[in-house]
Amino acid sequence: MIKNLCAEIYAEKNIRANLIELNQMIKDDAYLDRFLDEYYENEIYFINLLEHSDAKVRKNAVKLLGRVGDPTLLDILFEHYQAEETQFLKSDYLAAIAGFDYKKYLPEFKERWKLLENQERTKHSAEEIKQLQKLVWKAEPPKRHTFTGDHLENKLLLIVSGGQEAEVLKEARSIPDTEGKTMKGGCLITTGQLAKVREIRTYQALLFDFYPASIPALDGETIGKTILDAGLTEYICRRHKEEHSFLFRVDVRGQKDIVKKNQLAKELSTYLQENSRGMLINESSFYEVEIRVIVGGQSSRVFLRLTCMPDERFRYRKYATATSMHPSKAAMIVHCAKPYLRPAANILDPFCGTGMLLIERAFGGPYKSLYGLDISGPAVQAAWENGSRAGVNLHLIQRNFNDFKHEYKFDEIITDMPRGNTKNAGVHADYIYHLLFSRSLELLAPEGIMVIYSEDEAVMEKKLTENLWLRRLEKISMSRDKSSWLYILQNKDK
Repeated sequence: MIKNLCAEIYAEKNIRANLIELNQMIKDDAYLDRFLDEYYENEIYFINLLEHSDAKVRKNAVKLLGRVGDPTLLDILFEHYQAEETQFLKSDYLAAIAGFDYKKYLPEFKERWKLLENQERTKHSAEEIKQLQKLVWKAEPPKRHTFTGDHLENKLLLIVSGGQEAEVLKEARSIPDTEGKTMKGGCLITTGQLAKVREIRTYQALLFDFYPASIPALDGETIGKTILDAGLTEYICRRHKEEHSFLFRVDVRGQKDIVKKNQLAKELSTYLQENSRGMLINESSFYEVEIRVIVGGQSSRVFLRLTCMPDERFRYRKYATATSMHPSKAAMIVHCAKPYLRPAANILDPFCGTGMLLIERAFGGPYKSLYGLDISGPAVQAAWENGSRAGVNLHLIQRNFNDFKHEYKFDEIITDMPRGNTKNAGVHADYIYHLLFSRSLELLAPEGIMVIYSEDEAVMEKKLTENLWLRRLEKISMSRDKSSWLYILQNKDK
């Protein structure tokens, strides 16, 4: 197929259509390898396509050469970029050049960017500016702002997962000069103690409630005008030290129609960049401000996420797997279980994964030792790395719980129960829960505590009826849809 396409291109038959098809095919690396064999036999021909009279042939030739990636092509692409007189092709050259080591041309790119910024902007020049911006910032990332907003009174939305809004609000209200209320999925609070609020471990994300009212619109221009008129840039500037432009992106939530969602994000991004007097620059890779639009019915709410604001809570979480628990959920589990936890406890997590629960248990109160088991070598290694970054000493063992023995019993067993992801998930669940309780009977100290996070209520309840040596202390719903539960159990043996 590759040879046939190339043969027609050499014969000057349907060059544009064949180049388009060729570009589509070589997105697959297997086809790219086949094309490279053909390319190096006829490279001069493909390079000469950059001189073709049809601009769209040149456009597709540029894409093709960019995908080839031969370092000798960099100078050729740059020379043709400079010579190209068709404006809409300029950005294609830059996109292709991005795959090369282009640092020697940075001065020319900066000068071109400056020149275009001082000219009347068109659709095509805006696209070229965007590509120039990416090239310059990829090589020399822009200096980030310094967050200085802790001393201000701030209205905030704390995003909370699992239907635990009331618990997070209780923690927030324990901080002086802080009040608020719950809403679905979070807590709206007002505080003069932002630094203290940021230390709460049980919320997932913190957003600034910049415009605390609904905007009766779903189009980007109306929303953009409303928030700019309300002082968006002044609000952001007051919370940062430096006065240069901010990089931002728009994130739309609550809109299920993907076309409408993307249209709103694009409209709002364009409006803010064009009407903020240079203070807001749309850049999704290095953004410092996220404009989060939450759509509901025929109105919108706008919140800000300021990424320059330090969040040290979970910096230890460098390594994770697809099944890893989010640290804020682990922190919530420990928070809910806190009245039952034992000081100076020896603690075991028999299915520790990457160590989130053990690390958060360490932050949750005094303990003597922390042991974690997992059958996955990469998970154990990740847990070790995360524990080291957190400054927590974890005793980690790659082993099946069924084979684990220990010289003394544990005061606490805390774990996130593994979930089956195959057609035999039910059989797997029954086995893993049986393993948990049968081995815990041997390893849990008299009056010891078990803290079990489970997403299989039926199996959990069944096993509890079979294990009468345990006393149920509490069962807490961990999700609004009642799909996950936290069980706090105690060994009846004294």
